[in-house]
Amino acid sequence: MNKSNLEELSLVDAAAGIRNGTFSSEEYTRALLARIDHVEPRVQAFVTVNREAVLAEAQQCDTEAKAKRFRGPLHGVPIGVKDIFYTKGIRTTIGAEPFRNFIPTCDADIVIKLKQAGALILGKTVTTVFVFLDPGPTRNPWNLEHTPGGSSSGSAASVAARMCAGAIGSQTVGSVGRPAAYNGLVSLMPTQSRVSLKNTFPLSWPLDHAGIFGRSVADVELQLQAIAESPVDVAAPKQPIRVGVVRDFFYENATPEARELQDAFLRKLAAAPGFQAEEAKLPTAFELCQPILRTILRADVAAVHEKLFPEHSTAYGPKLRELIETGMLVSAEDYLHARRLRRHFQREMTTLFDRFDVLLTPAARGPAPAGIEATGSAVMNGPWTLADFPTMTLPFGLAANGLPLGIQLSMPSLADGGLLGVAATIESVAAFKEKPCPPM
Repeated sequence: MNKSNLEELSLVDAAAGIRNGTFSSEEYTRALLARIDHVEPRVQAFVTVNREAVLAEAQQCDTEAKAKRFRGPLHGVPIGVKDIFYTKGIRTTIGAEPFRNFIPTCDADIVIKLKQAGALILGKTVTTVFVFLDPGPTRNPWNLEHTPGGSSSGSAASVAARMCAGAIGSQTVGSVGRPAAYNGLVSLMPTQSRVSLKNTFPLSWPLDHAGIFGRSVADVELQLQAIAESPVDVAAPKQPIRVGVVRDFFYENATPEARELQDAFLRKLAAAPGFQAEEAKLPTAFELCQPILRTILRADVAAVHEKLFPEHSTAYGPKLRELIETGMLVSAEDYLHARRLRRHFQREMTTLFDRFDVLLTPAARGPAPAGIEATGSAVMNGPWTLADFPTMTLPFGLAANGLPLGIQLSMPSLADGGLLGVAATIESVAAFKEKPCPPM
């Protein structure tokens, strides 16, 4: 193996290489830090790089590896962590001025799990301001003049730019699936109850989900097994895999180019052995999705920021300020009604799986929009967050402007293992091998 480009390794290969002694954790960590030195000034994916501590920890992991003592499946592998998850002794800024110097005295449960699996905390990745739509400085490694998406901007961009092979993010509406599509990555939003969000700064308690970024389904699976509350059973899917292609609503909101390229991919999928693709029609309850989502989100965000907002109003961007102010007007009756309607929406959406094993939709309206003043639309992702269906993004091709496009795969709540199995099979058909061009 050429040790001069260790940063190009997948997460699975990096973990295996450290475990079998092909290279050391310190060598791999130094390769990532050198990559950060090269591209981070332009991409700006990190708030904090944990340089000295991660090198010291890598050296300790190497000592343990020589004695055949391994902490877990991620032994000695640096991981990026979104800057909303508490990290003991490392700044956690939530992308906002009031937390600029906040250093937690404890780790988030996700961070504890990562450490128990042997992962090293490489650094804290940029989030949008208070985890909403007002963007941070991060740029898309595929084209620096385009958004990386949000709110998990830095987590996605750091993996795409080869500054780390895996990173943790979060999704409340579309903060994982959309950045993954814009950055040509594989991502997973697990079922909410799969992963604890204790000691994580919230946006909306009933909607917040953990998120995972990698460059393959196997990379994502490795991270999920590390952070999940219990082992996730992943099995090869039964064939034929019944794929429900959802065009209603989603194609109305996609660009013509995205629709055309996804249809071309679907023809490729239909021609591959083991797939049965048919159009899936959304239930009437889907019409409730957007108003339910808006009502819950507004009320919850207003509650989260009830004390912070009056004291630090100048630290809030215009989009979050508007959300909080409208959320203050949501009555308890309307909020409870929205929560009840959500249960109805979830039940009705689950009936789609009577006919299909997996649902397939665009992961974003199109490729990453130009400019970094906004993070793009989450309209394609919100329905699955509201349904609490585990959802993955897979890259499948490039738009005419050279930026990646992704599809979105969803399965019923708690079917995370089944989703990983199906996604790996579809990934083999997509065979996406593109990456950001030099000088990235």
